[in-house]
Amino acid sequence: MRNNLLDQEIRERLLSYINGELDEMERLSVESWLRDKPENREAFRLLEKDCLFIRWAGKEREVNVGKRKTILLQEIRRVRVRKIRFRIAATVAVLMAVGGMYLFVSPPTYEKMLAKNEPVIRHAYPQAKLILSTGKEIDLTKNIGYIQEQDGFVVALDSNKMLVYDGVQVIESKKTIYNKIIVPRGGEFFLTLSDGTEVWLNADSELEYPVNFVSDERAVKLRGEAYFKVKRDTTKPFRVTSGKYRLQVYGTEFNMNTYHQEEIQVVLVQGAVGFRANLSTPELRLKPNQLGVANELTGKTEIKEVDIYPYIAWKNQDVVFVNERLESIMEKIERWYDVNVFFQNDSLKDVRLYGNIQRYTDIQDLLFFLEKTSGARFGIKDRTIIINNK
Repeated sequence: MRNNLLDQEIRERLLSYINGELDEMERLSVESWLRDKPENREAFRLLEKDCLFIRWAGKEREVNVGKRKTILLQEIRRVRVRKIRFRIAATVAVLMAVGGMYLFVSPPTYEKMLAKNEPVIRHAYPQAKLILSTGKEIDLTKNIGYIQEQDGFVVALDSNKMLVYDGVQVIESKKTIYNKIIVPRGGEFFLTLSDGTEVWLNADSELEYPVNFVSDERAVKLRGEAYFKVKRDTTKPFRVTSGKYRLQVYGTEFNMNTYHQEEIQVVLVQGAVGFRANLSTPELRLKPNQLGVANELTGKTEIKEVDIYPYIAWKNQDVVFVNERLESIMEKIERWYDVNVFFQNDSLKDVRLYGNIQRYTDIQDLLFFLEKTSGARFGIKDRTIIINNK
């Protein structure tokens, strides 16, 4: 019993050390304990990893004391459902016992992590260029207001840097006029099509669409990733294409990821969609909370029941990883922050991580948590992230 109490006392002391709450004498005592035995240092490393994991899992940053217990209890249930190691749940209980404050451990300051000559790399922000039907390019990061198209069509860029076709006065025309939005790496953009359909475009994506839907269907072309909230119109079906891939929409919300031809992903939030990997394959229907995966090249398809939030979290400025390979995570980071990634050890690509945080302004904060919850070390040279073993 005494050993159990002593263990808890040590844990509480270590948690206070992690949170920077010890005075000088107490801090030196903990550091002496850490130097004493390798197993002490390993126990500290595991506890620190658990604290960071739980900090990462908490999407609420500023909450009152009354909400902390609810958040932590929810985290215990989430951890059990996802079958993360039970010791994490045990650590949550310790955190609750000492006041629930350790959920809010902050990463170190930039000065400790960045050389003074290193650039600050920030996450995606609204930026894109609009290609008009005439070929003219318009920088949408500027406060433009109204944009004139052919045949009297008018496009509006509102004060929030959102492109709006819905509700804009246009001259009726039977001619289909196309625009294209190109979102670079490190960017994202939102637009409303003329039928009222809302589209969120992720970094390194393109969308080509009619300025006004005049044909019997509403057809757009996507490269990259987008979240669609389609305006229901039974007289004009909505269709999204990407190469030979076809997605037929029946009034719905969904996320479509076409970054890789061999693994095009669609998750359905609500409504109904049907997809075909290519023109030679039959249409398959998705239900809400299902993921459809298709290989455009081979025609192979698969439908899975999933937790859809990790697939759509980017739209809400969240970073969510659920047993995801580090290589896949770093591909997203490349797009979001407009950086390059180099693995010095290919085995690290298969490291799997869980996490749920808001996208940080500076990439150093995100890399801090990735390093503390993995067996990898992250360094930055210019705009290249170098990953190797600790």
